[in-house]
Amino acid sequence: MASPTIAVGQQTATQGAGANLKKTTGQEVKEGLEDKIATIQARLSLRKKEIIKIYFQAMTKRLEAAINRLNKLITRIESRITKIETTNEDINTKVIKKDVQKAKDKLLLTTNKLNEAKIKIDGLLESNTPKEAFTEVRDIIKEIKQYLTDIHGILVKVIGDIKGLRVGNTATPSAETE
Repeated sequence: MASPTIAVGQQTATQGAGANLKKTTGQEVKEGLEDKIATIQARLSLRKKEIIKIYFQAMTKRLEAAINRLNKLITRIESRITKIETTNEDINTKVIKKDVQKAKDKLLLTTNKLNEAKIKIDGLLESNTPKEAFTEVRDIIKEIKQYLTDIHGILVKVIGDIKGLRVGNTATPSAETE
């Protein structure tokens, strides 16, 4: 009778050791998975930050090109106004000059806003939430785009006004031939 009791006692002891072994193995696997997940999340976070930076650099390049084009256009409009004033001093260009100045001021504001965004992007990329950082960058760029659209609208109006000033000064080729 002594031998079956010993056998049962040995069996529970080995089962207890196996259960402890399973618990430690499960914890090790869980910790290993958590480490892998953290590594993958960190890698994804870095990749998201790189994507945001690349997006911002591309948009900055485009916005700077648009600012340069509008600046050239303003310069050309100003030179055209001075030519009109020199050829015909009776024409009143105060309203047009005021609109051009308004466009120049808004363009300067846009340039300053873009420079501010360039400085701000570094701080945004250092944040732990790239999604929020991307949203902020996108909002800044939308605001700059709106400024550029407003400037373009002002300049289109100015060009129309300049053409209106010159309507009586030139004759059409079809009128001369008839």
